[in-house]
Amino acid sequence: MANQPKKRKPGRPKLDDSIHTMQLILQTAAQLFMTQGYEKVSLDSVASACQLTKASLYYYFQNKSELFTQCVVNVLSFANAQTQKILNGEGTIQQKLKLAAIGRMRNAEVEFETMMREVAPHLSEEQIKRIRSTEETIYESIAAALSKAIENGEIRPCNPVLVTHLYTSMLMIRNRKHFMDIVQTVEEAANELVELIFEGLKPE
Repeated sequence: MANQPKKRKPGRPKLDDSIHTMQLILQTAAQLFMTQGYEKVSLDSVASACQLTKASLYYYFQNKSELFTQCVVNVLSFANAQTQKILNGEGTIQQKLKLAAIGRMRNAEVEFETMMREVAPHLSEEQIKRIRSTEETIYESIAAALSKAIENGEIRPCNPVLVTHLYTSMLMIRNRKHFMDIVQTVEEAANELVELIFEGLKPE
């Protein structure tokens, strides 16, 4: 009996366990929000999908709006990190934006602005501001790459912010099923869209 390990007292989980559980919750909840929508997802359903008790989930998130906000911030932060990795890699600005377009169109499941309009009434101003601020980092990364391409003479002088928003808006066509039915692959669609943009960005 004396050699039996001591039971850990209940309370704050170990750091490694806490990080793992947090990641599990966020990944699971993000998938549920994207496939079912905000209204149909509850903390109970997230806890069940994670095989956690309701009390365990409430240890990390007190309400659904808090969980949703962190999920979106995480997804957008990951998207920005992937975008920056591509933009800082080898190749022309056109090649890089094609790669970024393919990645974004492959992963598109919901139209972001539509989702935000539906969820906005349930979020605080601070939560909306946090999401929008994180979203803006993606636009800033792309605009910075375009500005550098202008300086290098790769593309003609233009408003990089305007081109960034044109580019990202065009990629949302991925969510139009009738359009995707007439193209063979996401790669084909991404290539054609980026080529259309760069036809107008050719140096004079």
